[in-house]
Amino acid sequence: FISYCGDEEADRKKSSRRLWNVDCRPLKGESSMKFCTLEMKGIRHFTHRKIDFTEGLNIICGPNESGKSTILDSLLASLITPSHEELESMKQWDAPRSEITLTYQTDSRTYTVNRIFYPGRKDLLQDEELIIENPRKIQDMLEDHTGFSDRTLFENSAVVRQNEMQILQESDSRVKVREKVRTLLSGVPERSTDEALDVLETEIAQAKEGLKTSDERIDAIEKELAEYKGIAEEYDALQTRLAVYEGDLARDQSILTGYDILLSYRQAEKEYSNLKTIMESVENCEGYMRKLPIREKELAEELQQDLETLSVQQDKLIEEKRITRETLTTEKAALTEIDDELEAVTPEKGGILNTIASLFRGSSRSKQEELASKRVEVSQNVGRLEDTLAQYDERIAELRKKFQEKGERLERTIEYCKDFQDWTVEMMEEKKQTYEDQLDQLLDGKTKEELSQNITTMRKKADELRAQLIKTHPDLRDRHDIERIAIEKEKLAEIITEWKEKIAGLKAQLELLSSKKRKQELLMEERETLTEERENRAFIMKADGIAHDVITLTYQELKGKFAPELEHRAESIFTRITGGKYTSIKVREDDLEVLVEIPEKREPVPVDVLSQGTKDQLYLSLRIALSELLSGDKNPPLLFDEAFYTFDEERLTQALNILQELAHTTQVIVFTHDDSYTAYGNTILLKKSIPEEEST
Repeated sequence: FISYCGDEEADRKKSSRRLWNVDCRPLKGESSMKFCTLEMKGIRHFTHRKIDFTEGLNIICGPNESGKSTILDSLLASLITPSHEELESMKQWDAPRSEITLTYQTDSRTYTVNRIFYPGRKDLLQDEELIIENPRKIQDMLEDHTGFSDRTLFENSAVVRQNEMQILQESDSRVKVREKVRTLLSGVPERSTDEALDVLETEIAQAKEGLKTSDERIDAIEKELAEYKGIAEEYDALQTRLAVYEGDLARDQSILTGYDILLSYRQAEKEYSNLKTIMESVENCEGYMRKLPIREKELAEELQQDLETLSVQQDKLIEEKRITRETLTTEKAALTEIDDELEAVTPEKGGILNTIASLFRGSSRSKQEELASKRVEVSQNVGRLEDTLAQYDERIAELRKKFQEKGERLERTIEYCKDFQDWTVEMMEEKKQTYEDQLDQLLDGKTKEELSQNITTMRKKADELRAQLIKTHPDLRDRHDIERIAIEKEKLAEIITEWKEKIAGLKAQLELLSSKKRKQELLMEERETLTEERENRAFIMKADGIAHDVITLTYQELKGKFAPELEHRAESIFTRITGGKYTSIKVREDDLEVLVEIPEKREPVPVDVLSQGTKDQLYLSLRIALSELLSGDKNPPLLFDEAFYTFDEERLTQALNILQELAHTTQVIVFTHDDSYTAYGNTILLKKSIPEEEST
């Protein structure tokens, strides 16, 4: 039943903790926890900052954005394990290391808690004798030292936030003080016990109204369901008929598919045969065309012409050779004559007389020189004519060789064309054109390669259709009565059309019944849901009633223990900080209203009638008493975050004097931007621009 006050497991732990704390133990007074140092590395805009705290009153003073909130959040994160979101919000994005280290004292020992956020995630708690690394054990020990396991409850008890003291200036300050006490007593900061009881009462009333509504709706559903009686049976019968019709349709469609495959297969075989016949005709035409010796006939004519030309050239060369030979004979005869004449005019060798005689024969000498010159000319002509005769012999031999070769080739060509010896080239060209026209007609615009590809494709298609036919309809593979199959296919198509019409009619009926059946099912589902909801609502209403009674009883017992203890603790603190002016505080058990006895009044007075300074003193007394009570007398430090922001100078002076008095037994840390606070305690100054390495 505690779930109606908040999260079930968390509230169970907090409630059990609260009952354990409020055991009315004697006020210890001297027992306390104190912060010693706080070191931050890579935390928000602090690259490295160390804060040293002292006992008594500590003033952390700095302008906005100087890191006051970071220090406060770091203290809270050190004491209570931060959530993932809180941890991420504190890490400095570009820092190589991000961690918080807090050193604190209890009455007997000094402890250091270290929380590493980056790199990795690690927690460590140690003192002179022990080292704890298990996060759960660390938090258990911190809870034992502070008295708190919940950050929100700790903040509501030991931390006074900005403008929280402002509520004492408002006209309904008495109500707000009372609600603050109630909220902290409940153990659930998000909701007080009175609010939880109000919620339970509202839910019980709503559950009663819901039960009435559910009963009325269930009766209406029962009446509607009576109208749909027999719908399910009728719907099932139609479904059965539809299944039979669809089975018959599937069977006939399968047969029709088999007929289609068979006809396609036979058609593919027929087309394949036709294509093969066309290919054979094409190859025959090409063979006939290849046999026509058109080129050979043309070659024979060319060879015949070449032989005639060679014969003429040979006769011409022979005649020229004859003439050249005759000219050579004449030149040789002339050369002989010249030699004879030279011999006649040339003096004989030997004899001095012949030599002397030749000196007197000048005309003979001239003749000799003329004949020698002529002999050289004729001798050169003879040499040229002999060379020419040799060339004629070579050319004639070459022509004879060509003549022989072409003659032999002509004989072979004539032998090759013997079957067409009576055909002319023109006749063969006409026959070739006839074959080409036949090829064009056979190929019908395709190439022979394309025709071959079509044959291969059609063969593959026929084989695939045959394999499909054997696999799905083996009983049809040997049927060749195509005309009969076509007739059966047509009749079967008509039968299938009839099946489809019948099935469409049944589906229309089923659609009509389906909407009614769906309506029936929805009504039945709604009835079942409403029945379950009614049972759950009745159970919850009963549980709410029990929870209401138990919480009321427990809350009354708790207030009976809590009010006197709070009254005793707050009264002691209030008397001390007012210098004995006020010595008695009353906390009513029924509504936790706080009253103060003043000397000039017979009856205790509410908070509203007190002066503003006395209200501040009373509120601080109550907050300290609540912190001690809720922490189990662990007496953790009190933290004030700009709590006196709106105070005037006189009221601020009174408040700081109160804190100085409180700081004798409880460590107090005040966060402020006002440097006038610094005269009242140990001052820790912050600057807006923080150096990377600084220690205070």
